[in-house]
Amino acid sequence: MKKIKALMVAFVMAGMTVVSCSSDDSSGPAPEITAKWNQTKTVVKIGNQSVTQKYKDNTDGCTKNYIEFAAANVFNDVVYFKQGGDCQESAAAPGTWTKSDKTLTITNGGLLSGTYEIAKLSGSALELKTQNNEGGITSTTTIYFTKAK
Repeated sequence: MKKIKALMVAFVMAGMTVVSCSSDDSSGPAPEITAKWNQTKTVVKIGNQSVTQKYKDNTDGCTKNYIEFAAANVFNDVVYFKQGGDCQESAAAPGTWTKSDKTLTITNGGLLSGTYEIAKLSGSALELKTQNNEGGITSTTTIYFTKAK
């Protein structure tokens, strides 16, 4: 009887160990948004319909465009263009960004100015989501990025 009780206690303790450890546990610091990001695609969803548009705004033969969430909340939208056969970086004025929990606000950031929900943020991927309601029709836009190398 004592062996059965000891065995039961061992099973209960083992079960508690398995339940208390989860694959959702954080094994390091949370991913940071402060980085350079390459846009890969945009998905617009209206009702059950969605349209995916791959990012194609890079000038042929030039380094890939990127956005940057820099230190001191500086936002840079960097675009390359060809001039005289050489790739030149645009000289756009920087904007600002603020992040609170899963809300990201970009100010004076050109086409990306606005408030977004951070749908995903990992060491290699960023997804920004926003909703728009126009004429009673709601659309959801998700912009996908990969971390620049």
